Amino acid sequence: MRKALGATFANILLQFLIEAIVIGVTGGMIGVALGLGASYIISTVFGWATVVSVGTILLAFSFSVAIGLFFGLYPARKAALLDPIDALRYE
Repeated sequence: MRKALGATFANILLQFLIEAIVIGVTGGMIGVALGLGASYIISTVFGWATVVSVGTILLAFSFSVAIGLFFGLYPARKAALLDPIDALRYE
């Protein structure tokens, strides 16, 4: 739809990549929160000492964003290259 209204390749690619980054950041934040919560539960319930370092959290968060960006790149490029007539066709 955006391509038919005049959006350029860069506009569509940027929109899809921003969406992929937002999903990766959201997933990373949820994953970090679940990991910290699980660490706290394990240490209180079982009495085990758990160690959570900032470096590990940053690595996991960065990996989540990178995976989201990597796997968002293919559909973004495919959508940006799609012909407006093909995109609007209903089958």
